[in-house]
Amino acid sequence: MNFPLGLISVLAALERCRRKQEGRRAFCRKRITPETDAKVLQDIHQYGDAPIRQGLAGPDKQRFDHDSHSPASASHLHRFHFPAHRHTRSKEEASKASPRELANGYPLRPATSRDEGPVDSRYPRDLAPSPISPMASRTALNVRGTSPTPSGLSLLSPASQRSPADVPNSAKRSLFDKIRRHKGDKGPQDTLKSLPGSNRSLQDPSLVNPKVVKLDPLPPKRIRDGSIATFDSGSTIRAMESVPSESPSHRKESKSKLLHGHGKFSTPTRRAFGHESVGVKDGDKNRDGSGNNSPYWSLDLDMSNMEGIVSAPPPLTPPHGGIFAGGALTEELRKEPWEMNATTGPGAWDAPDSWAVKKVGDENMARLNEIDEAGIAPKAEDHGVPHCVRVFRIDSTFATLSTNVNTTVSEILQILGKKSFLQDELNNYQIIMRKHDLQRQLAPGERPIAIQRRLLEQTGYEDADNIEEVGRDDNSYLCRFTFVPTKLSGYHSLDKDTGYAKMSKFSHVDLQGRSLVTIPIVLYKRATEIVSLSLSRNLSLDVPKDFIQSCVNLREIKYTSNEAWQLPPSLSLAGRLTVLDISNNRLEQLEHAELHKIQGLVSIKMSNNKLTSLPPSFSQLKVLRSLNISSNYLKALPDFVFDLRSLVDLDISFNSIQALPKIGQLTTLERFWATNNELSGAVPDDFKMLQNLKEIDIRFNTLTSIGVMSQLNNLEQLMAGHNGISKFEGSFSKLRTFHVDHNPITRFDLKSSMPSLTSLNVASANIAQLDDSLFERTPNLTKLNLDKNHFVNLSTQIGRLRKLEYLSIAKNPLEKLPTTIGCLQELRFLDVRECNLKKLPVEIWCCLRLDTLNVSSNVLESFPKPTPSLQQPSMEQTNLLPSGSSGSLGTPSSPAHEEVGKLEDFGHRRPSQASGGLLSVGNSPAGSTRKGSIVSVYGPGGRKASVISRTPTETTVSSMMRKDSTISARLAMTFATSLRHVYLADNRLNEDVFDELTLLSELRVLNLSYNYLDDIPPRSLRRWPHLHELYLSGNELSSLPSDDLEEVSSLKVLHINGNKFQVLPAELGKVQKLAILDIGSNSLKYNVSNWPYDWNWNWNRNLKYLNFSGNKRLEIKPNAAFSASGNREGTDLTNFTSLNHLRVLGLMDVTLTIPSVPEQTEDRRVRTSGSVAGSMTYGMADTLGRQEHLSTIDLVVPQFRGHDTETLLGMFDGQALSSGGSKVAKYLHENFKDIFIEELERIKTPKESPADALRRTFLALNKDLATVASQSLDEKEHRIPQKGHRGSIAAQTLSADDLNSGGVATILFLDNMELYVANVGDAQAMLMQSDGGFKILTRKHHPAEPRERERIREAGGYVSRHGKLNDVLEVSRAFGYIQMMPAVMAAPHILQITLKEQDEMILIASRELWDYVTPDVVVDVARSERGDLMRASQKLRDLAMAFGATGKIMVMMIGVSDLKKRERNRYRGQSLSMGPSQLQDDQMFPIKRVKRARDAPDDSTLARLDQEVEAPTGDLSLVFTDIKSSTKLWELYPVAMRSAIKIHNDVMRRQLRIIGGYEVKTEGDAFMVAFPTATSALLWCFSVQSHLLTAPWPREILESVEGQEIQDTDENVIYRGVSVRMGMHWGSPVCETDPVTRRMDYFGPMVNRASRISAIADGGQITVSADFIAEIRRTLETYAETDRSCSVDSEDAFGDDALGQSIRRDLRALSMQGFEVKDLGERKLKGLENPEYIYLMYPHSLAGRLVAQQQIADAEAASASNQPGSTSHDTQLTIDTQMVWDLWNVSLRLEMLCSALESPGLNNLKPPETALLERMKNRGGEVTDKFLVQFVEHQVSRIETCITTLTLRNMIRPFVPGQNLLEQAVPMGDILSALVEQLEELKAYKKAEGPEMMGPA
Repeated sequence: MNFPLGLISVLAALERCRRKQEGRRAFCRKRITPETDAKVLQDIHQYGDAPIRQGLAGPDKQRFDHDSHSPASASHLHRFHFPAHRHTRSKEEASKASPRELANGYPLRPATSRDEGPVDSRYPRDLAPSPISPMASRTALNVRGTSPTPSGLSLLSPASQRSPADVPNSAKRSLFDKIRRHKGDKGPQDTLKSLPGSNRSLQDPSLVNPKVVKLDPLPPKRIRDGSIATFDSGSTIRAMESVPSESPSHRKESKSKLLHGHGKFSTPTRRAFGHESVGVKDGDKNRDGSGNNSPYWSLDLDMSNMEGIVSAPPPLTPPHGGIFAGGALTEELRKEPWEMNATTGPGAWDAPDSWAVKKVGDENMARLNEIDEAGIAPKAEDHGVPHCVRVFRIDSTFATLSTNVNTTVSEILQILGKKSFLQDELNNYQIIMRKHDLQRQLAPGERPIAIQRRLLEQTGYEDADNIEEVGRDDNSYLCRFTFVPTKLSGYHSLDKDTGYAKMSKFSHVDLQGRSLVTIPIVLYKRATEIVSLSLSRNLSLDVPKDFIQSCVNLREIKYTSNEAWQLPPSLSLAGRLTVLDISNNRLEQLEHAELHKIQGLVSIKMSNNKLTSLPPSFSQLKVLRSLNISSNYLKALPDFVFDLRSLVDLDISFNSIQALPKIGQLTTLERFWATNNELSGAVPDDFKMLQNLKEIDIRFNTLTSIGVMSQLNNLEQLMAGHNGISKFEGSFSKLRTFHVDHNPITRFDLKSSMPSLTSLNVASANIAQLDDSLFERTPNLTKLNLDKNHFVNLSTQIGRLRKLEYLSIAKNPLEKLPTTIGCLQELRFLDVRECNLKKLPVEIWCCLRLDTLNVSSNVLESFPKPTPSLQQPSMEQTNLLPSGSSGSLGTPSSPAHEEVGKLEDFGHRRPSQASGGLLSVGNSPAGSTRKGSIVSVYGPGGRKASVISRTPTETTVSSMMRKDSTISARLAMTFATSLRHVYLADNRLNEDVFDELTLLSELRVLNLSYNYLDDIPPRSLRRWPHLHELYLSGNELSSLPSDDLEEVSSLKVLHINGNKFQVLPAELGKVQKLAILDIGSNSLKYNVSNWPYDWNWNWNRNLKYLNFSGNKRLEIKPNAAFSASGNREGTDLTNFTSLNHLRVLGLMDVTLTIPSVPEQTEDRRVRTSGSVAGSMTYGMADTLGRQEHLSTIDLVVPQFRGHDTETLLGMFDGQALSSGGSKVAKYLHENFKDIFIEELERIKTPKESPADALRRTFLALNKDLATVASQSLDEKEHRIPQKGHRGSIAAQTLSADDLNSGGVATILFLDNMELYVANVGDAQAMLMQSDGGFKILTRKHHPAEPRERERIREAGGYVSRHGKLNDVLEVSRAFGYIQMMPAVMAAPHILQITLKEQDEMILIASRELWDYVTPDVVVDVARSERGDLMRASQKLRDLAMAFGATGKIMVMMIGVSDLKKRERNRYRGQSLSMGPSQLQDDQMFPIKRVKRARDAPDDSTLARLDQEVEAPTGDLSLVFTDIKSSTKLWELYPVAMRSAIKIHNDVMRRQLRIIGGYEVKTEGDAFMVAFPTATSALLWCFSVQSHLLTAPWPREILESVEGQEIQDTDENVIYRGVSVRMGMHWGSPVCETDPVTRRMDYFGPMVNRASRISAIADGGQITVSADFIAEIRRTLETYAETDRSCSVDSEDAFGDDALGQSIRRDLRALSMQGFEVKDLGERKLKGLENPEYIYLMYPHSLAGRLVAQQQIADAEAASASNQPGSTSHDTQLTIDTQMVWDLWNVSLRLEMLCSALESPGLNNLKPPETALLERMKNRGGEVTDKFLVQFVEHQVSRIETCITTLTLRNMIRPFVPGQNLLEQAVPMGDILSALVEQLEELKAYKKAEGPEMMGPA
């Protein structure tokens, strides 16, 4: 081959530059690490027989030699030096090869061009490999450590490329010498044949004729096709061609390309990809610079003779640490290895991974159960139905194929080849699969249709959805298959500029999400600089081994979310790796990974895989500190895990681990996470060995005891919530955070002082009292949560918590707060909502840092008034720890600036604003009207008092200033200067409360909703200049103080809905910042002509939320006269166009005659419908919360599809965005109805129902959204936009933010009485019933729920320890969130039910409501306002805000009881035995909003229910109840019984209010109740018995004999918790009012008889008298006869009789339950002369009690008669009971024999004790099958144990025949000792004889 001279000069110049650079680098290396050379010289013998020089040689000698040389000789001397040769075996494997072979075995890696960077990672040519090299032998791996920023020689990788000619005297060749032929330099060692063998033969046997490749002097950047491997720049070859004579190792300084068509060819010939290897050989190496004058030189390219070039590999040498696939080499093959095909021979040489040649099969693949040798999953089940798939071309056209599900890529390519115009050969095409923003090339054996089907199934499609036809559409949102030429994919993507060439630092390289197939070439040259490498989210990434070996400083690898079934084998070669993250893959086992080779691993994360076990080799990781195996399928931890004594962090969360048997061995463990497992029982005792533990998280298990953890002296954080712990008594010395919430704890006590504890959470437990000592022992507590317990009183010792900042004791029956609450001067947050507080202690004013006070839903009648003598309460004991606040109000610590506001504002508020002249020293100026009031806003008669004027006159200034000075000083010692958020909603406060509240000058939020406010005193609102939010809903207000409105300039939120406003003052328009205004459900009468005096919305231009809904008398109509006259701004005041920021406009039930309303957009919702949906009442309420834009939209479609019987309701809750409204929610709202209609019309088969249509509608809508997202991704490739599903174009307006967001939805479809509910996400629906019960209709799709978690993991997602999907999303199913599909899917949960008589209302609400309002409160509130669902919806929303909700809320309610009227009208004229009345009870007797009386119960829960019925007189029903064995339970479980009694009383009283009974009196746990009708008494008894079964009883009660759970034969629970006996009687008692209690009381024989009847009942029984049965029969006959007439007159006859309607309602409820009556016969009652006929009554659901109690009675009777027991009449066993007793006798006799042999010296065998046997056998009664089977199993186990004992005795000390057994008696301890001795002897013998005695493995 000839070269032009011009090119030679250019190359010579380049060579000189290279030499200078290399010299500088070598000099720097010498300066930085001078000791490295000596180190290498000393250790070089470890690496083989490489020559050891006594002095400088080679390039070093040449570089530092000062002798003069000519340029020609210099060029001659600077030749490339290749010190090593790579054989077939990698150095990372154990090998028995010779040292010479070890020294020569270094991998090759692709070279990088010189212009890509000056870094040369190879070590100096004259030095041996560094001992820290990953290629060194394993014995030298730990010789010395290396920092992430190593010194010079430590950076040098021994994995560098070596020349095949590694001879001691070889000189370094320059680039100039590589292409120049020197005359006379050829010697005997310079021929190709004499060179050492190369690493791998590239010679194709078919190539016998040499070819001469003429290099074109044109620039090297030319189009290259079909190359297999590239070498030097400008000399890349095509397949089937020879190559220039360069060794592969010379590519270090050349621009490298990979195979698969990356080479740029000088000829346009197109070739198919081939697998043939091309041979190479080099020309002569020694040249003298002389030659002929021709400008070209010829290179010898004779490839026919490779002798001496390719050496035979050693036998059985696996390549690169892989698994050898061949057999042993014969002697003949050893002699002539070049005659074998290098790719198929038994000792096949394996090229470096970076060459990307076909690899030898890996036998590790056989260990992977889910994939075959090609990494392909097993075939999908094929039913023979052809499936459709759409395959795109690069021009966005596509072909739709229909073939079977297991069609491979190769077969699809053949089909596409016939349908497409190919520009190249078919084998140069491939199929690329794109998933979201990632793509990968499919292997020929993969099955695209099976992949598509699996993804569709994971998205929610089913076979019933014709899944085989779904593929006909564009499913690019899931996966997209593209038919592309090979040159446009795969390794060609590496030609693109990745940006790394411009990087200056390569310590942290992030390659995630780049769809790479291998490592970019540019990184090879900077491999030694890489410390951290992220390879995540590359679906087909191959990590070459030689690259990993080159990264000698690599410390961290992230290989996550790659959908990998196996790990790249190269990862185990990263010898210095310390952190490895392989989470979120599909790994089933790790045996193939050989991670134990990485001895320095410190952290491994393997979460979210499919691991069922861990490889035992993990025990070799002796320095492992962090192990994360969460979210796998482990059922137990392997024993070797407990041998990892260096572990510090261990995460086993989200597995199925049931026990931790050897956890105590991990003595270095500091953090342990085991949430969401199956751990049960007590924590193992060896936990006490983990003395280094600092953090434990064991939430969501079933642990019952954690007492052993109190022995962990260094524990700082313990999270044990959501378990089964019933008692805790212990302490911790260093614990800071302790959470045991959501446990059935009844006793909680700390045994010793815990000064380090700062946070304690025992919420949602059953605690009724805390010991006083607990508060003494936690002096530094800052956060205490006691929510949802049974506290009635709080200990006064709570005042000792001087550092407490957060105290929450919400939802308790708390009746008062201790006065010592004032000692908590650091308290900032106090939540006592939903308690029974009637008043607050005045000392609460002393909490001078209090910021938030929530006392909502109590029974407060006043707010405490600060007195002049107010002082901080003092504790009796003074041994308190020092705190930041003083002990008296005289010297308080000054609050922080952020607590009281800015200093300038604080200064301006005094004295006028801080005190306002409101606090007088003496009596109130209005003493006659304000009894004992300290502060009054106005004087007598309503006149404004001069002493409180905001602008005092000159005559009063001095006195005012003196008063203000005193008052300000006093208020500065209280929370008046710090309290900003006050919530007092749902209490009994009147307008007097403003006297105290006006002292709080720093108020920002004030909530007084649902109180008894009739008026707001003048000059009150102006006392809060910083007020932002004011809530006054649900009161009796009819006016606002107009003068004050001008002063509240900061007001932004005003809720005054549910009052009695008729007009609003015009001054409201001056509140310019007002953004939220709700005036719904009032009595507004708007007169647009009266704008100077009445308010108009147009003056508040910043309104975002405006609600008029529920004002049925409001009319908005244009006024012609007014329009002509104009107004102050010339604005049309009848429209809403000026409200540019409006998001929600509620006009429901408002009469509109204006021409138009604002247009609805994704950021604006306008409601103009009425509060009815067809024939059903409807109500709704919403709020934006703190959001700026709209994201929740409601859907109401009455008369759906034109049918009167169909109604569609829905809620779409999109993700709130900062950029605008949720377009996702808007799109769903606009398109759901149309698509649902289409799907309903497609239902043709009887097997399908509207439930199928709902599911397909959800999937179709989500597909529309996802398709638009995928199209937006394709725009970069200029693809043609595809049309959305069913031609939808609306979704194409979605922005980028919307496409990355999503939304949840809940849909109700009513068809007559059939209800279909579908939902995704956390917007839940509830069905409420007339008896106060409810049913949740939806499923909250929480990611941590077991079924959802399993589905998410199968779809490639994961659930974090915080319960979020991919640690981002709090729901697992939703619309949108395209990038997380199919882990997030829109397949809905669907429920179909038939509505019944007792069903009243359905509620749909967004998540925020359910987070703050419990379901029982929702039911109570909704039923209390069931006469007006608009008010009910608003009240629920308002209560959620009062409880602390700040987010968006939407509540929708529909009354389904109206459906019953429509249904009954359809059957009018038919005979019904007990049919419902035509008219509705609630319509005939509407529920009026009655102001709660002062004598209402002091229980906030009961106060929400209907008022108690009037005490019945005359004929009535009396019921007596009592708890069975209550005395015994109190003795055994005194603490648990406190909670149990509270639960019992709540159930009894709640049902009394709902059904309508009168509580006469209680004594202990006994109730005496009166009812006006027999039906209500019977219904109450049935309801109480049913609700007691589901009550949250303490664990101690459930584990007791009296409270254990019992099921009937159908596995229905019939007993659970305390058993309550009940007795009922009907008659006329003596009725008198008690003068003390002022309640009705009953006396006389009727009362005595009722009491005696209840005494007959057993626990759970309901006994009634004959008189009661007679009354029930009379009632049934009377009302059934009336109903059978079914005439209007007959129903109207009871229309005005409330008692009659009540009876009819009760009868309907009883008929729905059904009941049974059993005659117990005549019984003699204690103290009564005449006997009484007694009956038992049960509802059908508890009929099993009759059978159970009958069995008990029969057993007692049989026991008394001494008759043997027998099997039950329905037994399925054929066992004779006598045989069972005989078996028991045998077991007793054997046990007596074993006992006798245990005691030497006995003369006779003692007979077995059979008294118990006889008693059991003759106890009588029936014996159940279950008892017999279990009893037999027990006896068999006992017999087996005896036989085992006798056998063991005979083995160790054989029994002597003929000798008395008793004479051979010996203790069992001696037998076991002898056995141990024999085993030790055997073990020693085996050890001495060697392994061959151990037997086969």
